[in-house]
Amino acid sequence: MADSNTPRVSVCIPAFNAADYLHQAIQSVLDQNYQNFEIVVVDNCSTDHTVNLVGKLQQLSSGRIRFYQNDRNIGMVGNLNRCMELAKGAYIKFLCADDLLLPGCLEQMVAGLDAQESVKLVACGRSIIDKQGHKSTIRRYSRSDVTIPGKQAITECLYGSHYIGEPSAVMFRKSGLEGGFREDLPQVLDIDMWFRLLEQGDLLYLGTPLCAIRQHDGQMTNANIQSGALIDDNIKLFEAYSHKAYIKPTLRLIAQRKVYIAYRVWMSRKYISSEKRERVLHRYGSVLAYWLMPMAWFMLNLKKRFFGLLKIFACSE
Repeated sequence: MADSNTPRVSVCIPAFNAADYLHQAIQSVLDQNYQNFEIVVVDNCSTDHTVNLVGKLQQLSSGRIRFYQNDRNIGMVGNLNRCMELAKGAYIKFLCADDLLLPGCLEQMVAGLDAQESVKLVACGRSIIDKQGHKSTIRRYSRSDVTIPGKQAITECLYGSHYIGEPSAVMFRKSGLEGGFREDLPQVLDIDMWFRLLEQGDLLYLGTPLCAIRQHDGQMTNANIQSGALIDDNIKLFEAYSHKAYIKPTLRLIAQRKVYIAYRVWMSRKYISSEKRERVLHRYGSVLAYWLMPMAWFMLNLKKRFFGLLKIFACSE
């Protein structure tokens, strides 16, 4: 029988030199209307004032924050796995130290897991914010809530865009874990984990944006572009899952996949050899889509500037 003092949800916050944003992240959890949670912060040998900051917040949180410090820096993936090891709750909710939970996040995600035993993973719409916290756009798979068979979700994400989202955008059952995040997949470690969970059950997607994902220059994606992991990890994941019996892509999904890989190659064009570019495009992507990327990028930015001007004019009236 479960201890009545055991929290239902463990909000796990891996931290490394996170002092600029950590207070906001923790406060966004404390402000949730659903209160049956613990906050597990694991510091990965920060050199800023993260430790002092969390210590002060602990004093104001009535014991809701459990704080741990690693003896050595165990890397981003190791710290994510350490958080899960220390979590006491039945449900795990990651929150990256530079992201935020929006109102109703814990309540709605817990309700979804409680209501449907078949659901192994809950994801939600995400509000994208900049370094200062200003909202730029919303990313989501659907405006309405929808339950998707897990293997269908894997197929759609494998051949299309990763609509499930970042660690801050999901909640899952701790009991369904089979191993942790993989060290050898720095770019797609989260997608690989979500796929393993979805092989066991369904995905519940909540259309309402329930978290805010902060974009800034210090994110790992920028390093992964330069190292080649942005391309290499996507190929590793594709090779691992594309041959599974339940993967049955449509022609539309196959074409979508080729454009997606062409975009990844185009993003990494400054850091990969021409030989690698041609090899990846011919086997996994589309040469035509690659050479059309500059035009597509120009049109996308033109569209953003146009709607930005419309907002300025609307506000000035």
